[in-house]
Amino acid sequence: MQTHDLYIPMLIPLWGIFIGIALVVIGFADKKALFTYLGWGFLTAIGITSLYFNLFRINPAHFTENSSLRETAGLLITSGWLNVAGAALALASLLFFYFRKKRYLLLAVLTILFFSVQFFQYYSLIQKPK
Repeated sequence: MQTHDLYIPMLIPLWGIFIGIALVVIGFADKKALFTYLGWGFLTAIGITSLYFNLFRINPAHFTENSSLRETAGLLITSGWLNVAGAALALASLLFFYFRKKRYLLLAVLTILFFSVQFFQYYSLIQKPK
């Protein structure tokens, strides 16, 4: 396997997290519920996509010729599982928003912070020297 085999599993979550966070923040600032629903939906979809990549697409054992790629694939799998956990948080935030629960704002801020850290983790994986 080559470097380009890891490009799509790194790039899709990176841009998905960016778009999801932007939609949630825009929806909150403009008081537009549609943007907020779309943002939480994007973040949940990124978790499902990461689950797919982890289960069916990325296998560090296939990178036998290059230990750096094997290490990057291992870090990508870890980040993917963290995205799955973040998708659970995003889904909970979506449900709290839909049912207008009292602690929605606290959960939303924690979820956005979690995905912000994930964004920079994916960014550092892309910038990692090969």
